[in-house]
Amino acid sequence: MHCNQIPIKTIKGQQEIKTRSHRMPIELRRILIMVDGHSTISQLVKKLTGFGEIDKLLAQLEADGFIGPWPDSPPAAETSQRPATTADPFPPAFNMEKAKGFIRHILFGAMGPSAERRINCIDATTSLEQLRIELDAIHDMLPKVLSRHQAEQTWRQLEPIMLSLDSPLS
Repeated sequence: MHCNQIPIKTIKGQQEIKTRSHRMPIELRRILIMVDGHSTISQLVKKLTGFGEIDKLLAQLEADGFIGPWPDSPPAAETSQRPATTADPFPPAFNMEKAKGFIRHILFGAMGPSAERRINCIDATTSLEQLRIELDAIHDMLPKVLSRHQAEQTWRQLEPIMLSLDSPLS
């Protein structure tokens, strides 16, 4: 893909986000989550510089079939003429503050005061992509700090939020 093309998740990429069926490394999964169907390759590289060599990771995602170019991606000069997305970055059916409150409640109930760091990270999110990344990190962290049963039970409570982030509205 060229730097002015807009990548989108393929069906395989969407499946990986929902089910983790391909056991993708967390670093690569975080980049996949950030592919939003609106940002060009160069915009993603700029936005995600803290994640390492983004262009190589995006190329790997494309080679592995997790992302592909947006059909008929416009040249860079035309990207500003694409239909603008609304100022509200969240789908109308998704209530970000309510989701954050629910996550806080579940984490505090499962982990007590030791959940404070993760709760602060959730509170700091400002986009669906950031919330996905934080939920992904929570999913990876739970079995490390709770018993297997407690971790599974806690994730079952949080999983509907992750799934709603991956719905067609998001």
